Amino acid sequence: MTARLQYTARASSDVDEHATHISAWHQEYDQLSRGRFQGSVRELWLDAPRLQVFHEHTGQQTSQRCMPWRGAVWFGVPDGHSGEPLHFSGRLQPMGRERIVLTARADTGFALRTPQNFGIYGVVADEAWLCTELERLKLRLCLPAAGNGASLHAAMLPPHLHVALCQTIESLLSLAACGEAAQGWGRSALKSLSERLLLLLAGAAQDADFNAQLQRSQRRLASVMKARALAAHPLNHTLSVDELCTHLHLTPRTLQNHFHSVVGESPAEFLRAVRLNACRRMLRACTKTTAVQEVAAQWGFFHMGRFSQEYKAMFDELPSQTLRLARSRQQPAPGH
Repeated sequence: MTARLQYTARASSDVDEHATHISAWHQEYDQLSRGRFQGSVRELWLDAPRLQVFHEHTGQQTSQRCMPWRGAVWFGVPDGHSGEPLHFSGRLQPMGRERIVLTARADTGFALRTPQNFGIYGVVADEAWLCTELERLKLRLCLPAAGNGASLHAAMLPPHLHVALCQTIESLLSLAACGEAAQGWGRSALKSLSERLLLLLAGAAQDADFNAQLQRSQRRLASVMKARALAAHPLNHTLSVDELCTHLHLTPRTLQNHFHSVVGESPAEFLRAVRLNACRRMLRACTKTTAVQEVAAQWGFFHMGRFSQEYKAMFDELPSQTLRLARSRQQPAPGH
């Protein structure tokens, strides 16, 4: 059966819109650093077999919660262009450790806290198809086990293997972008590159100690994500640090340590960014009666001048501009 190909290249200046640009995923992104967001995704999708490869770039720091499509296994390879560290599901990847391959199952998803100017290659494969192909090619690839405690994996990559993986994915994307992947030679090249990709993934080094530390980080990540969910919900702005600690069954010192370990920021800094992002989502999903002051108040911003200043510093536009643009997009086209 001939694979059906779909190639797309998308760009966005809004973090929530960008989060929808990887096909068939469920994602939630928060922008953490200040400035106008710029993001892009180049994606190749093969329906039969179900294989998806992409390159994603985000200009600002982000907190990401990612769920690939059901039945899939995800491999992530940071492209190495950013010199800043990355957090993968609560574990900091120190400077110099960007040459890694990250793996997660779709049944539990994963979280990333990305630095500015961050690029990552993604490979997403249907698990049943992947196992069949590995057996056909006589390759052995250690996939993460099912279950919350073991569904994530990280392995260090030798420099030559990292370069080869990035180049192979770029070749797949370039072949699709030029429009010749559907031709005879293009299909042959696509098949060859796909097999090379699996060969390279199977050759990724395994680091047992590194993965043991990754699994221990899951408890810290879970605490931070629970705190984020509380902050993102309207009318929770009165929640004190002590009350938050009670909700999470943590001491204030442990909470502080968890946040610095998982997202590299204090609870106050991170949760304030989460609340600003929640306000932006509400403004972009506006109704005729939506008012900036009412939205801000739901997340504890009662001083409008200070709120507007913080909002503009974060997103490079005033909340009133976000609301006006959202309403303009909702206007029916002339003649309708």
